[in-house]
Amino acid sequence: MDLREIGERVARERAQAGLSQRELAVRAELSQPTLARIERGERSALTLAELDRVAAALTVPLTLLTKGNPVRQRMQVAARASEGAEEELRQAEGLVGEILALDDRLDRFVPDGHKADRQRAARLKRTLTQVVDAEREGRDLAERLRERLGLGLGPVPDLAELVESAIGLDTAALTLPQDVSGFTALDPDREVTISVVNASHVPERQRFSLAHELGHVLLSDGVAAHRLDGRRTPAEKRCDAFARHLLAPAEGVRRWMECLSVTEPGRRECAMAARHYGVSLPVLLIQCKELGLLTDAQAKKVQGPTGRELAWTYGWGPQYSVECEAATRVRPPRRIMERAVEAYRTGHIGVRAIASLSGAEPRTTERELDEAGIRPPQVVLSGRVDVRGLIARRGRPAHRATEPPEDGQEQR
Repeated sequence: MDLREIGERVARERAQAGLSQRELAVRAELSQPTLARIERGERSALTLAELDRVAAALTVPLTLLTKGNPVRQRMQVAARASEGAEEELRQAEGLVGEILALDDRLDRFVPDGHKADRQRAARLKRTLTQVVDAEREGRDLAERLRERLGLGLGPVPDLAELVESAIGLDTAALTLPQDVSGFTALDPDREVTISVVNASHVPERQRFSLAHELGHVLLSDGVAAHRLDGRRTPAEKRCDAFARHLLAPAEGVRRWMECLSVTEPGRRECAMAARHYGVSLPVLLIQCKELGLLTDAQAKKVQGPTGRELAWTYGWGPQYSVECEAATRVRPPRRIMERAVEAYRTGHIGVRAIASLSGAEPRTTERELDEAGIRPPQVVLSGRVDVRGLIARRGRPAHRATEPPEDGQEQR
């Protein structure tokens, strides 16, 4: 056995379970220094009996520690990123891999009651392997989806909520490298798909990225189909059209301009329409050109200011600042967060797993859960250890180590 690789897997699975080294050591009937050496690959020997106790304490199969996590190995990812951003893509893949691995772990403790949601999403999919007319195909799919969901011609107030609740797909906003706009990840064995957007991007860009990724999923483009290499592929253009027409339907834009009684929309009118539909000014201008409301030359005169500049110029600056701040927060997939909280409530995972999902500090997360009346059960191991006290993380030592501590630090 490669003890260094095994140690890395133990550390990774411990973090996934939301446990500190001390907590896992108690559950596995090891000392914390011993577990620390195992995780660093510094033990001269490691018996299968010891490793089996660690696996049992983590509630994972022994083979997961000896051979690796199959979820990360089978995961398929396609990211929208700038050319040459391979390292950034690997970082993004690592983030979503952790989420999918946690979701897989939760199957041992919490039944997945959302399979019907995924079946609903499957019924909305279309298979168009070859792009013939990117604009028309994207628009047709967006219009059918709007009709199916009863959206009419109005704006979509919360796209992530719509995608998760009405369509049945998982979404998340994570802090990604700047060059990665969004990506879709698939666990083919469990048929779980997650569309992720960058939490560091402005709200309208997040919405467009999520709508674009939704287009790839519904059009069955495949998760390996759209890495960007500096050119816009036909499939990319089709999903751009889908995102534009889903967020800012052409007929809705036309009627909005008619209500303003303008024959040639200027920057103010276009900015107001973009604000109404929650899209960027460039997206709104494309719709105006498609409708014949603006020529290319007229659109060039209007374009230029950023969303922040437009907001402060035309009166919604304070609201826009609040929205931008909210957009920077990590937002985990709601389905997976719901399952994780239930596993925490039943004592199967620690609070750090919840905190990792939400991007918050463990103490903050524990306090908020406690205030919501959600607490892990009080369980005593070996008649000596109060696990409730361990999970509370109030700094009290859980037990007396049988070996002297190393380095003076506990790994979290």
